[in-house]
Amino acid sequence: MTTDPAQAAPTRSFSIWRSTPLRLGLMLAAVFTLCGIVTFAGAYVVVRADRIRAIEANLDQHVASFSAARLPLALGAQVAADAAATDARDRIFAYISPLGPRVGNAAVEVQDDGVLLSPLPGRPPLSRDGYLSRVVPMAGGLLIVAETRTPLVLVRRTFLILAAVGLLPTALAAFLSGYALARRADRRMREVETALDRLAAGDLSARVPDRRTGLEDLDLIADRVNRMARAQEAATASLRQVTTDIAHDLKTPVQRIAVLLHRLRDDHPEGSAATLAEAALNEAERAAGMFQGLLTIAEIEGAGGGDPAPLIDLGQIAATLAEVFEPAAAETGHRLLLDLPPGPARIRGDRALVGRMVSNLLDNALRHTPDGTEVTLSVRVSAGGITLGVADRGPGIPPEERARVVQRLYRLDRSRNTPGHGLGLSLVAAIAGRHGAELSLGDNDPGLRIEVMFPHPPAAG
Repeated sequence: MTTDPAQAAPTRSFSIWRSTPLRLGLMLAAVFTLCGIVTFAGAYVVVRADRIRAIEANLDQHVASFSAARLPLALGAQVAADAAATDARDRIFAYISPLGPRVGNAAVEVQDDGVLLSPLPGRPPLSRDGYLSRVVPMAGGLLIVAETRTPLVLVRRTFLILAAVGLLPTALAAFLSGYALARRADRRMREVETALDRLAAGDLSARVPDRRTGLEDLDLIADRVNRMARAQEAATASLRQVTTDIAHDLKTPVQRIAVLLHRLRDDHPEGSAATLAEAALNEAERAAGMFQGLLTIAEIEGAGGGDPAPLIDLGQIAATLAEVFEPAAAETGHRLLLDLPPGPARIRGDRALVGRMVSNLLDNALRHTPDGTEVTLSVRVSAGGITLGVADRGPGIPPEERARVVQRLYRLDRSRNTPGHGLGLSLVAAIAGRHGAELSLGDNDPGLRIEVMFPHPPAAG
């Protein structure tokens, strides 16, 4: 696995609160609630109008019952009798006689915009909900008949309760349904994202779990991702096999050519033939080394899991190889620095492969940096893992090239005239992948810093 901090793309995180199912649930809840409000409001208006008409019809009926009285005294007596038998909180009867006395079960004051009703002294209070009234000139005076608005208040209260009982559960059910679908979509999307991230990181065995969630569109996307991953894995495996076959088939004839060139050089130790044989021999050995490197990478990448790797001390391996490379560094004037942790830095791995990784990194650093510069080999232990680092003070690698230098046979333009065949970092990447480690290339300001982070070994069960 190879990453470049300078080019790492931000990972989009799927949020359940931005999911389409939840938005649909909220939208449906809003639509249902709005439709319910409109329906209940319409029904309330109709029922309230019917109640008002019923109260007004009742008022008109009472007014008509008093119309037979022609004289103030007779009308006053009839109003007083009905008022005495009626609770003023339900209905009010009052008559303002032209002869002076006022009768009724409430005090009445006529105003420009209607009548003001108030309780009589020592009598119960009037209705808190107000009244609908009729003020009719009759028998020379004014007849007032009023009926409480309490039925209208009860209608409003009833509809509010019905709306709360009917609409809130519906809106809540729609929201919870949307939320449940969103949770399922969230889990499925995270599975798809995880598989895509692993595929992008080079793990072609990654797959989206094959299960039916009831979300047909997401299940279809998951199926397409798995089909794409299988096709990519098959194509990559086929390409690796072709590369391995070519390298294996060409390795033998190239080695035979090298043997013949050795014989030609030995048979003709002097002259132009010897010079040409030496040059051809160098190229043949370089080609043989290239094929051997390709075969080694293919062998590492194709190795199975097998038994758990033994525990090895990465710090100890680094110290040993620093000692081995010290003479070569001294010849070119390089300063090889070693930075190790105070205690052991144990990982699970193949000692030979890890040693080869360290050797390749040191060889690259010494070969591609100016004489006399500093090269640092370090091992750090942290909560995230155990990190092997090789940092130099050379020209470094441009950020746009860092992801490509780990490809097989890829070489920077400035390195094409230097020894090597472009497989050093490819082999490092293969060994890192074999050990579940993460390879990263960064800026040492100036120079290049290469780090390989190994996971901590699992605790013994």
